[in-house]
Amino acid sequence: MKKSLYIILVCIAVFFTFYGVRYLGRPIKSQPAVSEVYENKIVTTGYIVKTEQVYNATVSGKVYHYLQEGTKVKKNSILSTVYTGDVSEQTLAELNTINQKIAELQNSSNSSYSFGSNSQENIDIIKNNIIKSANKNDLFDMESYKAQINSIVTGDVKDIRTDNIENLEAKKQSLESSLQSGKNDVYSQMSGVFSKNIDGLEETLNPKEILGYHLAEYDAIKIPDAKPQTTVSEGEPICKVINNQTWYVMTAIKSDSASKIHTGQKVKIRFTELPGIEANGVVSYISAEESGAEKNVVVIKCELYKEGVLSLRFTGIELVLESYEGYRIPMSAIRNKDGVKEVMVRTESGTFLRKCKILYTDIADQTVIISKEFDDTKGILKETDSIIIGEK
Repeated sequence: MKKSLYIILVCIAVFFTFYGVRYLGRPIKSQPAVSEVYENKIVTTGYIVKTEQVYNATVSGKVYHYLQEGTKVKKNSILSTVYTGDVSEQTLAELNTINQKIAELQNSSNSSYSFGSNSQENIDIIKNNIIKSANKNDLFDMESYKAQINSIVTGDVKDIRTDNIENLEAKKQSLESSLQSGKNDVYSQMSGVFSKNIDGLEETLNPKEILGYHLAEYDAIKIPDAKPQTTVSEGEPICKVINNQTWYVMTAIKSDSASKIHTGQKVKIRFTELPGIEANGVVSYISAEESGAEKNVVVIKCELYKEGVLSLRFTGIELVLESYEGYRIPMSAIRNKDGVKEVMVRTESGTFLRKCKILYTDIADQTVIISKEFDDTKGILKETDSIIIGEK
């Protein structure tokens, strides 16, 4: 009996020794403390809706636009001219080139350079301009460059930018006076952003109309090609000015996604055609549920001008509803101690538990994102630290 008991005790001892060593020797799994940004977003398409004032021709003729697409304008600024007589396309093209160059110089950062203050610096500017013009096979400004070089030689003190603008304005006046034609000027009646692309949806897609749209009305929108007019008949549209203070994004999204958002909710918007451009907006309208409809119309109001957006009509968009930055870890790595959530971390000073806050739970892949800020005074983790996700 004693011998049998002895054998049983030996077996038990061997068992615990074997499996205890295996347990103690089992490697601890961990992952680097590298944060990521997770976004809860909807990828879709939508319309840019804005308040647009269209200007129509009062006479028939050839159209000349003074401004580039997307240029900001003030009230009473000249926008376009309709020439009623025989006008050379080449002359209009030259006028357009001159206006572009004047605009470029007015926005130039080189406005502080003067020939008398730093001749070598100005020679470098002229040299670079000559190279740029030569690369584009543009000989238009060569006479101006020659005059600037002569100014350096003679010691005349002139500002490069001002001198160029004066020369260009003189050429512009000469060209305009050479036009043996009647003309009809168009001035802006409001401030905003200039556009020469008329698509026929200016009345259909306006803020007052869309804040009551349903899916049937959304699907009925047809987008014609927006082309600038070069020749117009009386009564036809020439150009437009867009209110750049308040504009809207209108889209149709699946009903299950629409049910997760609400009016007044803040969202971030990105545009497929404008990489790097983001706009903040507020959901101002969600259409009511309709029988048989799988989508809802959603309208988002934006109140900050974004370069290029107002020249769009229909575009791919991303609606970012929520954004979380933190550490993504398996749910199993969260330890509950008396109702308090904790994770075990390993740092240069040792391995210990830290209280954490869960920002987002992804049921699909059984992970959570925890905040980089822990509920203690030890600060955030460094990239050399790690989070233990395996054995305790």
